[in-house]
Amino acid sequence: MKTYPMEKIRNIALVGPHGVGKTSLADAMLHVTDKVGRRGNVDDGSSVFDFSEEEIEKRQTISASLAWTEIDGAKINIIDTPGVDDYRGDVSAASRVVEGLMFVVKGDGGFEVASENLWNMLRETHLSTFIVVNRMGKEQADWRGTLNGLKDRVSGAAPLQLPIGQGETFEGVIDLILMKAFKLEGHHAVEMPIPDDMQDAVEEAHEMLMDAAANADDDLTEKFLEEETLSHEDVILGLKKGTLEGTVYPILFTDAVSEIGVTSLLRSIVNLVPSAFSRTRKEMKGLIPGTDEETSFTPSADGPTVAFACKRQYETQGGDVTWLRVFSGSLKSGDNFKCSDGHSSERMGQLNVTMGKNKEKIDVAGPGDIVLAAKLKHTHIGTTLTRNIEFAFEPIKYRVPTSADAIRPKVSGEEDKMAAGLNKLREEDPTFQLIHQPHLGQTLLATQGDIHTNTILEKLKKQTGVEVDRRRPRINFKETIRGTAEKQGRHKKQSGGRGQFGDVHIRMEPMPRGEGFEFADEIVGGVVPGKFIPAVEKGCRETLLSGLIAGYEMVDVKCALFFGSYHNVDSSEAAFKMAAAKALKGAVNEEAAKLRPVILEPVMSVRIVVPQAYMGDVMGDVSTRRGAIQGSDQDGPYQVVTANIPEDELYQYASALRSFTQGTGTFTMEFSHYSEVPGDVQKRLVEEHNSHRTEEE
Repeated sequence: MKTYPMEKIRNIALVGPHGVGKTSLADAMLHVTDKVGRRGNVDDGSSVFDFSEEEIEKRQTISASLAWTEIDGAKINIIDTPGVDDYRGDVSAASRVVEGLMFVVKGDGGFEVASENLWNMLRETHLSTFIVVNRMGKEQADWRGTLNGLKDRVSGAAPLQLPIGQGETFEGVIDLILMKAFKLEGHHAVEMPIPDDMQDAVEEAHEMLMDAAANADDDLTEKFLEEETLSHEDVILGLKKGTLEGTVYPILFTDAVSEIGVTSLLRSIVNLVPSAFSRTRKEMKGLIPGTDEETSFTPSADGPTVAFACKRQYETQGGDVTWLRVFSGSLKSGDNFKCSDGHSSERMGQLNVTMGKNKEKIDVAGPGDIVLAAKLKHTHIGTTLTRNIEFAFEPIKYRVPTSADAIRPKVSGEEDKMAAGLNKLREEDPTFQLIHQPHLGQTLLATQGDIHTNTILEKLKKQTGVEVDRRRPRINFKETIRGTAEKQGRHKKQSGGRGQFGDVHIRMEPMPRGEGFEFADEIVGGVVPGKFIPAVEKGCRETLLSGLIAGYEMVDVKCALFFGSYHNVDSSEAAFKMAAAKALKGAVNEEAAKLRPVILEPVMSVRIVVPQAYMGDVMGDVSTRRGAIQGSDQDGPYQVVTANIPEDELYQYASALRSFTQGTGTFTMEFSHYSEVPGDVQKRLVEEHNSHRTEEE
């Protein structure tokens, strides 16, 4: 295969919400450059990018896919990313290995609120971003409305093109740099006259583009003010700087179905998106492997090898494959590399370039390229592979899972098989977590949402045959006391031979929240021998751990052993341990008025981001969940609400929030503190515990 120098490589990712036509646009890019003989189609399952069984069945991108094409002597690596919010981990991964983002919006829907959520997330990447208005051939396409909406919602948005027509009349685009119009003939864009009725709109848009380019550079600003115009070389210079610094977002127009505007889009990528070579002019920051010590290096074609693993996928025929972005040096099959875990090394497997599921073997991957490596043993997502340098990139930051279900296999005895299968899937998808909670007798599957959960469990069934039951998780409630009481615990048993005897007097008293457990030895005069006191403490700890009210751990309690008695023959550690348990249980059951036991619930700090129009719905919903609003702030067209909400009230909140905000609301949460549950909730929890205990007996 032809080898491309770094300056001729462009790495881009197509991003945008579900339904904007990203995959169709990616397929069209391959077709207009003759990389495929027939344009792939999502609807009939022939897409180069959506090729997995799940994607073909659902007609939806679930996982990022990679292909490449060539135009004007440049290689363009194209990553098509999922649009459904639950699968956006691949967007985070893709943004780590590309220089440019093509943010796709609907020509027949504009910059929707769902687009804004993703747009705000991507601004943190600081990547050059272009806005592609797709679906211009749709009946409801409205380029003027879409353009005006973009100017209002995105600071720095400026048209690089204008469309000629819309809907059924969409036939070409006008290049506002060259001030020329082009229409599609076959796979080629051919020049045509600018329509007379477009002259005024073109002049206005051209002025807007020059202004955006001028604002990106002080010298160009001065030139524009003096001469009131810029050459097309000046405009390109300003746009390159503006897109690199995140102050300009060029707008292009396409229709993937008719392929109009796609060739112009590709040429704009070659001309304006930073090349892979652009990174060689600045230091790349990272860490020394195995430490928190910062370091940096300047990449180069003949320098040390540095590659980053951004994705792993399992293929039925080929086993595991890993996506590698080569930032410096080169990769060669059979060579050895260090892993960023600080102790592993990796022998490079077979290297391939890919067109979706179809691969082509290569011997060497040059700097700037994105390739697939087969059967790597120690290279996980986020691993940096190096040679002749000590360097590791920061790991990929994924959103914290916001949805959790308790899971167990439908067939008893398949727990280990289920866990092994899910851990295997986590190698492909680190955005979910498997959390074992033995103290609650459950395993949690924490995901990005209900759609994500369903996809994971479907894959698990296909790959391992394990079917899983889902249920509402048990919450990690705690128990505590608010008062003080003393109680004797006496364990005496005589059944022939040596008996059992232990006698303790224990005082239970509350401690400040978060202090845990404290044991005090207040024995005077040896009424309880010192050798039995550790057993008393152990009995207290184990009894509190299993709970005294509703089966949840009792915390923030001090147990003081202040009196007792023993038998020279029958006393033992086991007997004193039993006596301690009886004392604590008796105190809670018989001295409840003094101890005033309560159940504590975990309260989460929740940050909710919604458009202003849904503020009332959010406030009302928080109230119904026993939540307390902590504050709200405006962030552009959004309101950011912070609230404390009991974890027990947040089950499937991700789905609920999307439902009443029409998919526009997002949230994050983290543990805040424990708080006493209301009386009715405590009564319910106690009754549920007693009922379950009765069933077991």
